Amino acid sequence: MGKHLLEVYPWLTEKTSTALTVLRTGQAIINQPQVMELSDGTNVNSINTAFPLKNKDGILGVVFLSNNINTINSTSGSNYTKPKRQRLGAKYTFDDIITQNEGILNIINKLKKVSRNNSNIFIYGETGTGKELFVHAIHNASNRANKPFISQNCAAIPESLMESLIFGTTAGSFTGSTDKKGLFELANGGTIYLDEINSMPLTLQSKLLRVLEDGKVRRIGGKTEYETDVRIIASTNEAPDYLLRTNKLREDLFYRLSVVNVEIPPLRERKDDIEYLYDFFIKDFNATFGEHVDGIDSQVRHIFMDYDWPGNIRELKNCIEGAFNSVEGTIIQLKDMPSYISKKARSCAENSKNQCDSNIQDRINENFLSHNELSLKKNQETLEKNLIKKALKESKNNITQAAKLLEVPRQSVYNKIKKYNIEL
Repeated sequence: MGKHLLEVYPWLTEKTSTALTVLRTGQAIINQPQVMELSDGTNVNSINTAFPLKNKDGILGVVFLSNNINTINSTSGSNYTKPKRQRLGAKYTFDDIITQNEGILNIINKLKKVSRNNSNIFIYGETGTGKELFVHAIHNASNRANKPFISQNCAAIPESLMESLIFGTTAGSFTGSTDKKGLFELANGGTIYLDEINSMPLTLQSKLLRVLEDGKVRRIGGKTEYETDVRIIASTNEAPDYLLRTNKLREDLFYRLSVVNVEIPPLRERKDDIEYLYDFFIKDFNATFGEHVDGIDSQVRHIFMDYDWPGNIRELKNCIEGAFNSVEGTIIQLKDMPSYISKKARSCAENSKNQCDSNIQDRINENFLSHNELSLKKNQETLEKNLIKKALKESKNNITQAAKLLEVPRQSVYNKIKKYNIEL
């Protein structure tokens, strides 16, 4: 305590220290490779991340994280401990994907095989379908699992900073620039995940394409090209054909990235997973909230199965978490649901009632006809009119098909339509 950082770590310098660099520049450094010397003289390969702590008066300090990426083998006597893979940024495996849907299981089996290779992968899925879980799992199942995994949402970076972040910078290339590695150098040997790649400017997409083709990267303002060995996994939440058609994604880059192409289906197309998922989330939130919720009532279940889940799995998870903040007892009820879910339930109930009323009226028309009239002629005309209307409805106003259903000549149906002023 009370010592300067360089006194504690004498092998560091003002320039090589990640923490001091962040203090000096005020800029975060993410996943910076470094060789660290321990107190016993041994060296450790690490990936360092540092964020500045700021307030209105300036920088207060630095939050510093360091991951040891050495592979540790322990052989003591006859006992052997298999080295544990370090997950450098990738948290999830295929076992973390909760599903019983046959389509998703097929995707998992496909990606397990793909993971063993180095081909680039393109994933399309709506927001909330769990694309990032699949990406993490691919990295952790690959031979790159002990190497860096860097995830970058392209929509979250200003266009003016995106190129320097991806390719790095050279000191003096522009005002205030320093020698800084980009994502390709930081992730060398590992995996880069580019989420929402369609948010990347087209000019930058062309530069990315060149790196993928040549396997070399040059920092902004630099003259030296660096060899790079990185697997790219890209994803979008918009359909690729739409992105290509609207010129949001370069066609040549898309084909380069989509060596393996995967589409994650939305939750509304895999409703057999809904009950499986909410059961899992309930168990998970029971542990988090210290509750003892057993499940959801039948009304909520029907709503869940009828709802189209535009936010997909993320929306379902948030819905269950929200219910845990208000549930009383062991069963989640409609009153525990978000207001928009309740409104959806009322809307469905109203639509169901209207449909029911319509069906009742149809049966009244068919069975009772002019029940207040004893006139055979009037009842016969009412019967004719209703039967013709029903036949036209079933045949989608095709007079020929309606005549077949009624087992009368087409001309007869046509004449009756005119007689009773039936609208088509």
